[in-house]
Amino acid sequence: MLLDRDDLGALGLRLAGSASGSRVNGPGSRFVVWVQGCTLGCKACFNPQTHAPNADVTPTDELARRVLAHRAESSSGLTLSGGEPFEQAVALERLVVDLRRDWPTLNVLVFSGYTLEELRGPRAPRGATELLAVIDLLVDGRYVAADASARPLRASRNQRLWVLGRPVHEPLPAPLEVEVQIGPSGAILVSGFPDARLRRALGELAR
Repeated sequence: MLLDRDDLGALGLRLAGSASGSRVNGPGSRFVVWVQGCTLGCKACFNPQTHAPNADVTPTDELARRVLAHRAESSSGLTLSGGEPFEQAVALERLVVDLRRDWPTLNVLVFSGYTLEELRGPRAPRGATELLAVIDLLVDGRYVAADASARPLRASRNQRLWVLGRPVHEPLPAPLEVEVQIGPSGAILVSGFPDARLRRALGELAR
């Protein structure tokens, strides 16, 4: 069943987490949203805890208010990761549209395990066409652990960086750059592109 615009306002997202002021998840300072749920199952994925679709649903308008309230003053954009963003494409398109009403210069980057060809093809996830139309940058392709990449924003060499919308003037983060944030409760959030050795070390630290 297709939803009209009035129905879209009531959509929600399954979320794994979020962070403000990140500088390893795209050009410039960015607010990052990690969605919960992914069916692609890339071997040795860095975020396996985001695969199961087991999170509570957050309304898109509530998330939009959170992003606008907590983004850094110097923030240039929003990064959507996961999990698999395009498996919640309908709600994410609504989120981007809502945000741009109050943040017209917003730049949106999406990390997806789907290729651009898949997202434009007949078996694309529902809402993929609409989400592609409102984003600016796409990093596409399954993660292949045996084919590691040292290029910015791409964890394996098969992945590609597409400019689909507005050009970006800030530099990309350095290859293999990692960011560690410690929350008020002591929870450790690691993002970016750590190599296998650093992943093991961080895993030991988190125990």
